[in-house]
Amino acid sequence: MDIGVIERNPAAKPAKAGSGQFGLAGPEADDDPTAAAERLEEIRQYHLDVYAKRDVITQTTTAAGDHVDWVPAGSQTDGAPAKPPPLEETGHDPERPAVPAARGLFALDDEQGPPECVPVLRKDVDKLRPVGTLQDYLAKGPYRREFTPPDNPHPPAIGADHKYAHAYQFVNNYGTEGYINTWKPYVQWSNEFSLGQLWTVRGSGAALQTLEVGAQTYKDIYGDWEPHLFIYYTTNAYSQSGDNLGGYNTDVKGWVQIGTSSFPGMRVAESVAGGDQYDLLIKVQLYQGNWWVRIGGEWMGYYPASLYNDTGLRSMADRVDWGGEIVDDADSHPEPTSTRMGSGAFPAAGWGNAAYMRNLQYQSDEGGTMTGLQGVPQVTNAAAYDITTDFTGTTGWGSNFYWGGPGGV
Repeated sequence: MDIGVIERNPAAKPAKAGSGQFGLAGPEADDDPTAAAERLEEIRQYHLDVYAKRDVITQTTTAAGDHVDWVPAGSQTDGAPAKPPPLEETGHDPERPAVPAARGLFALDDEQGPPECVPVLRKDVDKLRPVGTLQDYLAKGPYRREFTPPDNPHPPAIGADHKYAHAYQFVNNYGTEGYINTWKPYVQWSNEFSLGQLWTVRGSGAALQTLEVGAQTYKDIYGDWEPHLFIYYTTNAYSQSGDNLGGYNTDVKGWVQIGTSSFPGMRVAESVAGGDQYDLLIKVQLYQGNWWVRIGGEWMGYYPASLYNDTGLRSMADRVDWGGEIVDDADSHPEPTSTRMGSGAFPAAGWGNAAYMRNLQYQSDEGGTMTGLQGVPQVTNAAAYDITTDFTGTTGWGSNFYWGGPGGV
């Protein structure tokens, strides 16, 4: 009987005997293997039901190993999908060159789908072995969130600490843009994640709504220990996930895919310490009633602004946020997690060793004016993960920062 397990990353040093994996842990813990197996089966069947509803024209596999369903773009909406904003040229830094992280793994000679079709990730559901309920799985997990006071920029999860090294600015805006340096951080446990992302936010407490994009390593969601491009949204302060409510990628309804060279859940390339550097250009823009997401040189797709309410993200955002986040599930292990953030190096390690985010801007009006971020840095525990900012805008990187760390304290 297959049940969910909390697995230790095999890249770690050998654990003590008996500690290679855990059974069910956390708020849903019990000793009933039948109930545990039923929960896992519900999660797997949920994905199979999603895939069965797709109008799949053909299937391909990318050079990175992503299994892709190609579906007609028009099958995602009632009528033709919306038209994207104009594409603008982006800048490069010749002194610190980096390769686009998404295109680095979606090879030019990868097999493409039919005309007017778009790629959508198909997971290998047999590799998914998360612990907990379907709602736990769909959450920005491993567990659903509780409501918290308005002065907390990020509400904590039940049973799992979310730890940050980020910089945020309270400002009315219509989107944001920047580059995230991508790595393959070591993540200690399968129900923990490490990511670098942007948050487009409006509201607080129970009224908080977000649109989030970045690079994430999270075995419970993707079935492997590799870094993936992710999108996420919540309409209800992370309290409930599901179709048109919130969740990851195309695990729930809401997202409309337009691009053909990048898609939610795809692998992204990882930088090498002292070697090749990869970064992910991301832009979020509210345009003609939709929140569009650009990855590299194309508009990947959009969330209809109608998913959100009038006091939330339907017409604007009131906060811009960029940075790193990890989950430390204290219910699964007594010691602080050794999950790394960014490259695993502290910011002082600098170019080629520490992770960075650069050319961070927000759109200050509906006409498209871009303004450099003037963020407030915030860290949960600087001994584990830290951030060093430069918002002077005096270099080719504009507003930027280095971020990350090794964890373990």
